[in-house]
Amino acid sequence: MSHYLVPFSVLEQVIQGGQCADSPEVLYHYLNLTEEYAERLSINDAILLHQRVFNVLLDTVCDTSLAPHWRQTCLDKVYLPLLRLKQLIVTYQDAREYFKMEHNLRILSHYFVSSFEHKDDKNS
Repeated sequence: MSHYLVPFSVLEQVIQGGQCADSPEVLYHYLNLTEEYAERLSINDAILLHQRVFNVLLDTVCDTSLAPHWRQTCLDKVYLPLLRLKQLIVTYQDAREYFKMEHNLRILSHYFVSSFEHKDDKNS
């Protein structure tokens, strides 16, 4: 991917739309950009940013209209914003929100990993 400045929300739309399913570099760029942005933000704003990225990736994983390999790539990386959130826990409310997100990821990833495996079985 070229290093032209692409607005953050445009990257999110490209990721959620699966338009870069054969270019995981776009996802990696998005995650790196998230880290760069988060370093310049207050803790509260960094938390909101990582929650946003987590939700973008999780929504992409759950979108069955997208290519399974793209959804799997996003699933493989959805732990990154969650890990950053864990490092930013300050209050009890932060912890509750983190554990809720972790729980949702665990439930949804179990469901979607099994659906990926069933598609692989059918293609064999």
